[in-house]
Amino acid sequence: MISRIRIRPRHCDAQAMVHAARYYEFFEDAFLDWLDARGGYPALRADGADLVIAASGCEYRRPARLDDVLSVETGPRRIGTTSLGMVFTITCGTELVAVGTATYVCVRDGAPAPLPEMLTSG
Repeated sequence: MISRIRIRPRHCDAQAMVHAARYYEFFEDAFLDWLDARGGYPALRADGADLVIAASGCEYRRPARLDDVLSVETGPRRIGTTSLGMVFTITCGTELVAVGTATYVCVRDGAPAPLPEMLTSG
């Protein structure tokens, strides 16, 4: 799944570069796009499940700047019984900007639970 983001002034610091914290917002938006392709967050919740982030990280390779158009490629790196590891690769054209990771744990009633089929298939 590939999401696109145009860098707006609100994403940038005083040097017109994307602030480091914004990348996590980009990862979350791209994850929600990935989830939409599998039925969406409302379907996940209707099944009684939710996802919480257990770990996240980002490796910055080069700055993204005002008006850049970024591509965020999103996909699972590991699918477990109760957790889903995702990787987010951000590029600007052919240049690598950042690589992010997140581990989501499925919960039901506040306790870890098996991932729904919508997250483990295809």
